[in-house]
Amino acid sequence: MDLSPFPADVGVAIVSHNNRGKIGATLASLDRAGCAQEQMLVVDVASTDGLADWLRTAYPRVSVRRMASNDGPNPGRNLALRESPYPFVFLMDSDVQVRPDTVQRLHAAMAADGTVKIGSPLVVHLDDADRIQYGGTRLHFICEAINPWMDRTLAERGLSPLDIGVASANGLLIDRNAAIEIGLFDERYFMGKDDGDFTHRMRVAGHRILELPEALVLHQSRPRSTWLFYYQIRNRWHFMLKNYELRTLITIAPCLLVHEPLQLLVLHIKGHGGAYWKAVAGVLAMLPSLPGDRALVRGIRKLPDGELLYADALIVRGDLAGGGIARAAKNSYERFLRGYWALARVVLK
Repeated sequence: MDLSPFPADVGVAIVSHNNRGKIGATLASLDRAGCAQEQMLVVDVASTDGLADWLRTAYPRVSVRRMASNDGPNPGRNLALRESPYPFVFLMDSDVQVRPDTVQRLHAAMAADGTVKIGSPLVVHLDDADRIQYGGTRLHFICEAINPWMDRTLAERGLSPLDIGVASANGLLIDRNAAIEIGLFDERYFMGKDDGDFTHRMRVAGHRILELPEALVLHQSRPRSTWLFYYQIRNRWHFMLKNYELRTLITIAPCLLVHEPLQLLVLHIKGHGGAYWKAVAGVLAMLPSLPGDRALVRGIRKLPDGELLYADALIVRGDLAGGGIARAAKNSYERFLRGYWALARVVLK
């Protein structure tokens, strides 16, 4: 197939922390896509693996910006979006590879429809490129990820474009002006909801996120470490307090009064109770900024929560899921949440 030229109005920004061993393949995939080095920016997040020196030799025309400390990927993502001279930025992680036509397909879709402000590829596993890691992603009303195509095949997913609710920042084509208008990425999140918060606010502002299944990125995926529990718990609570309408928080309170003790119980049984209580302290420390956070979201809001939140199967780590009885209880709990949300959406739309 003949490839269209790499779009001249797209800059590529790669955020990397100690990933020198993988970023070479990332850059090579951009070479194959026809992206000029002058269109690339690598944000080196306090790496200690010699990344900047290697880039000066191997990719001398690629711009490099270095972050003095590792505060997660979001400060680097924001630097790239603020400083890019291009109206579109393909933001990607340094353990991701693009197919030769991925960015071109996303760009064509966004150029054809100005309501689309994020073009999202399907994220597949590098070691099993027919199997999906992230696809059809949305946000559960209890602020957990919905990922219906996880570990299913591309053939099962099919080729239909899909409007999605949130998206993984493994690779995203972003309208730079829209990103700035919604307040960019939250630099306090480090990891956990770091991309979900940003993409959800894009939807709050009335913009579309379009997933194109023929646009693929390949991710060198690995299991997440348990040290992330603190950020995942803290950021989930802050996400709801920051982004949800007050009437939503009131409406879902009965479900949260069930969900939070369940989460607390499971984490303590599995030996992660300390992370839970550390997260409690962490979210309390963020409360002074909450009025300003909520004011930002109110200022950009075009859509109510009833149109943005869903209820579907929850993703639970295998080491926390338990056996057959626990899975049956999970299925019953999910049915309860679906039924509750079906009624709640009538109020919240």
